Amino acid sequence: MRISLVQINFDPEDVAGHIARLKRIITQERASDLIVFPELILHGHPSQMKPEGFLYRKVEVALSHASGEIRRHVKKCGARVVLGELKREGDEFLNLATYVDAQGAKSYAKAHVHWTENFRPGGRLKVFSTPVGRLGLNICYDSAFDEVWRVLALNGARLVVNISAVPAHFPVPYMRRRMQGAAIFNQYFVVYVNRPGPVFSGGSAVYDPHGDELLALGGGDEVARVDIDLAETERWREEEVIFPNRRPHLYRRVASRNKEVPGPKKEPHLKAVG
Repeated sequence: MRISLVQINFDPEDVAGHIARLKRIITQERASDLIVFPELILHGHPSQMKPEGFLYRKVEVALSHASGEIRRHVKKCGARVVLGELKREGDEFLNLATYVDAQGAKSYAKAHVHWTENFRPGGRLKVFSTPVGRLGLNICYDSAFDEVWRVLALNGARLVVNISAVPAHFPVPYMRRRMQGAAIFNQYFVVYVNRPGPVFSGGSAVYDPHGDELLALGGGDEVARVDIDLAETERWREEEVIFPNRRPHLYRRVASRNKEVPGPKKEPHLKAVG
């Protein structure tokens, strides 16, 4: 299985050109089994322009048919794509990770909204059946919650894609360790695709079920490919048996609603990451 990681930014100064660029990349990478773009690559990330709805309204006319245009192009190319988009429902916005192939589109809404954002949080963690296998999706700040990764594993994910717009001030090694840990503890492949600099930190990467790093990108615009063997997920799970030996009754506190963690209250020492 070949995956293309597309580490690029949204261009608010040339919306039509940006959409054309997405289509060119999809055409160029159509031989890959999966093409992955970053968070909100279709409509732009609102953090670049406040308030939240302003950026969307600015490009709404130019992008009113963008989702449909991209879907039609994906179908024409026979490609499979994961990309981030913004969806407006009334006065609220959903931050979506959308999987698109010739059969249509399936979306996951970001469940953990960062305190610097103003999206309506999604209410369900999703794993999709696709021609490339059981695919889990999450978005940026979702990755900070290990429960997200475990639920996706329990729901059958063999590959989980995190699309992000992590800002430049947030440490790239920290994000990579987070993705590596998710792969190790859940015994599946993890694909992380982030926006590049200068506003964002880049550092997209791929990890196998052992937590080994298969690919790591720098901080600039880049399209890279990696080959993986999804069967390695099953082979490793047979060798290191974890899931059948879980004892869920010991973990009930995980489901307790927002209980305080013992210890002194401290302000977060790391700057915001969405």
